[in-house]
Amino acid sequence: MNRVVVRGRARGRGVGRVMQQNPRAQDCQRSTVCIEGLSTTTTNKQLMNLLNSIGPVEMFTMLPEQRKAIAKFVNPQHAVSFQHSFHRHMIDLSHIDVSVIDG
Repeated sequence: MNRVVVRGRARGRGVGRVMQQNPRAQDCQRSTVCIEGLSTTTTNKQLMNLLNSIGPVEMFTMLPEQRKAIAKFVNPQHAVSFQHSFHRHMIDLSHIDVSVIDG
């Protein structure tokens, strides 16, 4: 069963956008982060120290040729916390971009 959410200024007056929400969306929260814009000198150890400072990591892959890394946290909330803490953070003179992705 889908819930209907009305968004817009005219709530309760029969006007506004109607959006369908899937109740399962909350069950499959994303726990994977993509870290892009890495310096060529950034090491696995540096990134693992950052990741583990937020929470336990289930999987980590570094792709140096693409200057990015992918990590999956055990807890989806840790992925969001990592993004909030380290998006646009500077490592080895490079600002990294952190996004939470499906994984």
